[in-house]
Parts: sequence; C-alpha cells; structure tokens
Amino acid sequence: MTRELEKRVERLFRPEKLIITREHAFVRVKSIVYFFAKGGKSFAVDDSGKKHPITQNLNTLQKAFGSSFLQVHRSFLVAVDRITGIFNRFPKEEEEPAGELAIEGLRRMSVFDIGRGVEDECELALKGTKKRIPVTVTYAGNVKLAFRLKSLHHLVPEHPDDKKLRLYELIDFGWRELYDLDPKDQAAVDAFKARWDIKQFTRVRMLTYFRQVQVNRIDKRRVIKNIIYQMFRWIKKGIEPLSDGNIRSLWYRIKAVLAYHSNILEPGDVDTFYNTLQEMVEDKNLFRYKDFGFMDMNEPYRGIGTERPEIILASEKIGHYLFIRKLAAEVGASFICLKGEPAIISLEYFSDELFEACGDRNKTVFSISDIDPAGYSIERNLLGGLERQGHKIARVVKLVDPSVFTTEEISIIRYPVVGFQQKGDTITPQPPARMSQVTKSRDWFSQEIKDDRFLSEKDKGGGWKVVTIWGIESDAADRAIIQKRFLDGLSQEERRSREKPLKRR
Repeated sequence: MTRELEKRVERLFRPEKLIITREHAFVRVKSIVYFFAKGGKSFAVDDSGKKHPITQNLNTLQKAFGSSFLQVHRSFLVAVDRITGIFNRFPKEEEEPAGELAIEGLRRMSVFDIGRGVEDECELALKGTKKRIPVTVTYAGNVKLAFRLKSLHHLVPEHPDDKKLRLYELIDFGWRELYDLDPKDQAAVDAFKARWDIKQFTRVRMLTYFRQVQVNRIDKRRVIKNIIYQMFRWIKKGIEPLSDGNIRSLWYRIKAVLAYHSNILEPGDVDTFYNTLQEMVEDKNLFRYKDFGFMDMNEPYRGIGTERPEIILASEKIGHYLFIRKLAAEVGASFICLKGEPAIISLEYFSDELFEACGDRNKTVFSISDIDPAGYSIERNLLGGLERQGHKIARVVKLVDPSVFTTEEISIIRYPVVGFQQKGDTITPQPPARMSQVTKSRDWFSQEIKDDRFLSEKDKGGGWKVVTIWGIESDAADRAIIQKRFLDGLSQEERRSREKPLKRR
C-alpha cells in the first residue's frame, strides 16, 4: 500500500476512532464538535453538549487528527466539517446573525478578493453547539487556508459599533471573555477584573494603551473615556454595581482606585470627567445617564397619565407644578415641569415611563413656556429630547402665545429681552447684551414670533435707531384661559383620533 493510499484510508476511518477520557470513558471522534483547553486541562465537547476531560493537549490532538480539526484560537480546535458560518465579532444571543453562509457558499466565494485591510478576528458557528468559537488573528490564516479564502472581510463585515468605538479611541478590554462570563461566578468575575480593570492598571500599562502622541505621557482624557465605557459595559453585564445616584460619587469611585494603582488624576480633572461623560451620552449616544443609575432630581415634578398617557402637559416652570398636575389629573394625561432647559436624565426616565404606559403611540404635547427666546428654546429641546428617546410627536399645542394677550396687556406686562443699536446693516449690542444674544433674539422674532407688538424702535439720530425686542413670562397668562385652551385642544384631539370622548371630572 502506497503512502498516499494510507493517508486516504486514515482520513476515511479517522471519524470512527475513539478517544479515552480521564474518566476512562470512550468518545467517538465523529461526535466531537470541538476541543478546548482551560486551566491547564483539555476537554472534548460532543454534539450533546457534554464536556469530556481528556489527557491529550491541543498540540497532540492537532497532530493526531490533522485536517479533520482546525486550530482557530490558542484554546480551541474545531471540527472542520461542522463549521456552518462565520460571523462578526459582536454576536447577540437574542438574534440570528445576518449573513450566515453554508460551507459550499464559503467555497464559492473563495474566488473573490476585495483587496482591502482585514480585521480577521471573528466567530465560528458549529453544527452541534450554540456556542460560537472565537477566531483570533494568529489563527485566522488556518480558516482562510481551509476554505481557500484570501480574505474573511467579505464574510465578516466590520461591525458599525466596532468602528465607532475604534474611531472614538475606545478599547473594549477583554470583550470576548466578558461575553462568556457568568456574573454569578464570583471567582471568575474577580479574576476577569484583575486582568482587565483599567482603574487597576499600573502607570507602565497605562502608557502601553494611552500614551500621548510623540510624548511619554498618559492621555488622561482617553483614560477617563475608556474607564467610563468599561463601567457601562460591566454594569450592563451585571458585574459592576450601579452608582449611588450621584455623578460626583462616581468620580470619586474612579479616582480612589486610580490613586492607589497609577495615581494619574488630579482634582482639576473632575471637569474633564464631567465633560467626557456628557459628550459620551449626549453627543456620541454610546449609552444613557440612566444606565449608571444616576438619580433624577426632577422626579417629583412629573407624572404619567392613567387614561391618556400619550397626552403630555408640559411647563418650563416648577412654579406651575400644582396647576398642571391638577389639570392633567382631571383628564388622565401625563405632565412634566422643567427647571428651565430639560435635563437629559429627566427625559430618559420620563421617556421610559411613557413607553411603559402607552408604547410607541403618537404623543401630543401641550406646552406652557415664556414668550421669549429662552422659553421657545426650552420647548424645542423638550420635543427634540423626547424624539431622540424614540417618541413620535404628532402635534404640539402652545397654551401661551401672543394671542392670549390683548395689545394693551402686552404693552403693560412685556419686558425687554435684548436691546441694540442699528444703522443699516451695522448692529451694536446695548450692554449687558452680547452680540450672540442679539442674533438669537432677532432670529426668534423674525422666524417664530413675527408680531410687531414684541419689537419697538426709537430714532437716535445720525441714521441710528435703538431697537428693543420684548418678551412675556407665561405666569402673566390667565390660568382660566390656559385651562380652556387645554380642554379645547383635547376635544380637537378626540375628534382627530375618533376615540371615546374623555370624561371631564
């Protein structure tokens, strides 16, 4: 028998071979889905999910079974004929990943070469187990060689979240271990944190990951970004406790551990911490304040309706609390009082409560705000904040607007928002106003108010005129008129939705 024929016979009968376990049992090779090593011991996992402790190490197994098993990670050998798909590096257990390719599909695609940089880390799906087996860069070549592929990139597209994190200079330390980590296994959790907790890195290790460009110093802002992101990931996994509700307490929690290990932060860095956290939540949308368990100080000044929670009565002033709470309760609507510009954390909590009460039903907002640039800005930011949280605002009704007041009333109760001198296109703010305030107020008047009763001009001579833009506080409006406009607006809403009329109690 020739050597080549011997090899063919060996390959033919190899699946029928038996492996003896440490427990003196026998496992047929063809039933093994993958081998793995952990804690200095090796195991075989069969298609029933049972783990068999074995005596051979992975190197010995690889030599023994040749092309039948493929090393894809320093701790994993997988059965080649059980590979059913290649996936991106951020699998989600609750969803079937897009783009599953059968083996024949993999082979057909092997003729393509997209000719661009490749992130070879990926995950393999295997017939006989739900667990996805990691493929690291070191062993990715084995996968490509086995299926005659020049690139895995067209099979494993870069995950958009991965790219987003990388461009923002975030490192998801130990992400693969975190994915498989059991939060209830405290020993495993402690060992994982000992390896990957950034707060416990030494200065030398900090420099390895967070060195400033061309300078032998640590980029503290980048460290803070990564610590915040890591804490979010660990809280979500359930291996890190929520904050005590106070943002400043979180800062001290971070600073105290860093001080013990690397001591890179100073008292003045607290501003960097606050600014970075705000940027990550409000600009980058990486997570929410609520995810950290921060307390909403505005909680007492909002409520969810029992009958029509999708109807929202909102005021920019805490002083309207008793009035709008009673008004909302009369019709079973929701309400919220703001302390000026709406806090993002308040909108997070309020938004989730709305979703719980009425799902994704369209929302109608009845708004009480000052008739001035600030009041209109607060209203816009409230609406925009709810929309960013996922709500659809179908209708907005202003309960206080210029039509509430007569011309005589306006002349009596109005107050100056901003004053400036103007000559042709030249504008000079009148102290204490700044040019930015003048620009904002002029835009507000020309684009939103468009009512000459809120603007006055006086001739100063020499081609100059003194211009004043006026405003009115919402407290000046008769509350009986506000109540009537609200109830009339609800009647219109009933006709629009063709629902059962509300009971006015």
